Amino acid sequence: MSKIGVAGLQLEAVNGNNADSMEAEIDAVAKRFPWIDMVVLGELNGCGSDPRLAEPMPGPFEERFSEIARRNHIWLIPGSIMEQRGEKIYNTCPVINPDGEVIARYRKQFLWGPYEDKFTPGNEFVVFDVPDVGRFGISICYDMWFQETLRTMTWMGAEVILHPTLTSSIDRGAEHCMVRASGAMYQCYFFDVNVAGPLGVGQSLIAGPGGEVLHEAGKGREIIPLRLDLDYLRDVRANGWHGLGQPLKSFRDSEVKFPQYSEGYASDALKALGPLQMARGLRASGS
Repeated sequence: MSKIGVAGLQLEAVNGNNADSMEAEIDAVAKRFPWIDMVVLGELNGCGSDPRLAEPMPGPFEERFSEIARRNHIWLIPGSIMEQRGEKIYNTCPVINPDGEVIARYRKQFLWGPYEDKFTPGNEFVVFDVPDVGRFGISICYDMWFQETLRTMTWMGAEVILHPTLTSSIDRGAEHCMVRASGAMYQCYFFDVNVAGPLGVGQSLIAGPGGEVLHEAGKGREIIPLRLDLDYLRDVRANGWHGLGQPLKSFRDSEVKFPQYSEGYASDALKALGPLQMARGLRASGS
């Protein structure tokens, strides 16, 4: 079996506890689409950006959604929540299998600086196998802007990138370009699920291994059930999309040494950009 049913849930959310509405939506999708094997929700869908809702993992949120996954017998990626770990807070996405077991946790590596200053970045990549289907990787929102993260997961064998997102800003169009480009460059399925209003702007996007759009959502609540064919993806990787480029093989066979990955990689051009800080306008400068 190389096909898997994956549903993206682009749900409305507020800054606060959204767990009840999430549970109702997941149960409804599992009942309406019995062929669905996996459900994916947006970044911080469970709590928004309210740090008072940070909790340890394992903890109440994971326990609740582990039970939801178990009774529906689905793989569940319930977006991310704020994970309290000692004095640090991480933006963490659990991976829950159909038996209700948390098999991995991914902590967002690239925070949307300088805005997400309450979080600590993670430093580990997460890929996991769905038996008889394929290998999946987890990325969260701004991570996508740093292609090294996606290339690393591809190098680790990921064929599907699951990408919970919370974007509320006018650069959503730029992210659409990245989703499609990443699908084409890494010859993967890219499953990007944003949060709807009032927290997010929706417009989730799912792309195939040629960068083709499989579905582009509107701005409001939307349920996105799709069947992904991993045999098709493997054919694209082996022979190119429509018989065209085979970039993974070319990267594998290249002898180029990239200087930006050597010790002391920050160039004078990058150093000249100055510190990472909040953008300032005329009011801040006193003009």
